[in-house]
Amino acid sequence: MKRALFLLTVLLTMTACHKEQDNRNRLLLLGDIHYDLLENHDLGWLATTKDDLRQVTTEYSVFTAKFWDRFSERLAQRTKSAPFSAVLQMGDISEGLAGTPELARQMAHSVFAAVDSIGFEVPVIIAKGNHDITGPGAREAFNEIYLPNMARLSGHERLESANYSTEIGDMLFVCFDPWEESDNKHKLDRLEQQLSASDARYKFVMVHEPVIPINERCWHLFRRTPEQRERLLHIIAGHRAIVLCAHMHLYSLVRRDTPDGPILQIMVNSVVRDSTLLQPRNVITQYGESLALDNPSWEPETLEQRCAWLKEETPHIKYFKQADLPGYGVLTIDPRTDNLTLEYYAAFGEEPYDVVDLSAILNQK
Repeated sequence: MKRALFLLTVLLTMTACHKEQDNRNRLLLLGDIHYDLLENHDLGWLATTKDDLRQVTTEYSVFTAKFWDRFSERLAQRTKSAPFSAVLQMGDISEGLAGTPELARQMAHSVFAAVDSIGFEVPVIIAKGNHDITGPGAREAFNEIYLPNMARLSGHERLESANYSTEIGDMLFVCFDPWEESDNKHKLDRLEQQLSASDARYKFVMVHEPVIPINERCWHLFRRTPEQRERLLHIIAGHRAIVLCAHMHLYSLVRRDTPDGPILQIMVNSVVRDSTLLQPRNVITQYGESLALDNPSWEPETLEQRCAWLKEETPHIKYFKQADLPGYGVLTIDPRTDNLTLEYYAAFGEEPYDVVDLSAILNQK
């Protein structure tokens, strides 16, 4: 009898632990993908652009052919190995630059056929990237094909634009489109309204281009309009939202302090270019002008301005890490403890390269 009671207690404990684990929110984070098939390009037109013919023919279409099937299988396995709440992709899901309106539509259909083939069983929320709307007919194809598919995958009946919000449980995801054809004030007003309208416990702003510069290029939102950038920081920090971004083809974590509180920015890169790359080739943890000064060959004519931006940011940066490692992230939220943890995986790594206690970074004084 005692043995039976002991086994029953063990079974009940294991069941309770399993239920507690299932209550965690897991999010799969994907950055740039640049899914690309060579037949979706007018190569003659591509040769008239700056450097895109080389990139398409020697990089993105090659990476897609060599690694996409294995990488997508890895993502499918990951989301089936534990309960996930959503898949988040932060823009440039496609290479774009098709060259003609017909090929732009063909490319769009190819991209979503590839996503559908993965078989994700949870909402897939996609932000707009600059490549997704670049080239003849690309904006029209985005409205005609991307938006309906983005609505379908994220669980919306329809989407009028790439500025949309999605609530899943106690989480809010707001996709922000900086390339929408409207003034910046209108964009920021809507972002503030979307964040304010939700009582979600955890809020995320998904945007392709980073809010905080993280490398020598200093590409970040509203960098040339300081007043609007200050308002953007105020809105995000005031709602305790976490920024999820991509664009720079790097893995990065940064905490920036503001008068309204800290902003945590997570950047992911999912352009898989090497199946053997399991550790980053370069890791940088010092923030400042050195990010630009250590790479003087990139646009030397803008070096002074970029150093000024980095110098202005530096006093506000309390945590920084940048690494060259394509892969994906798994963000776990434990509602029992309010703890947020990020695991970052190399594309084909079995174990995470990085495990970060995000709550500790946010709570650090």
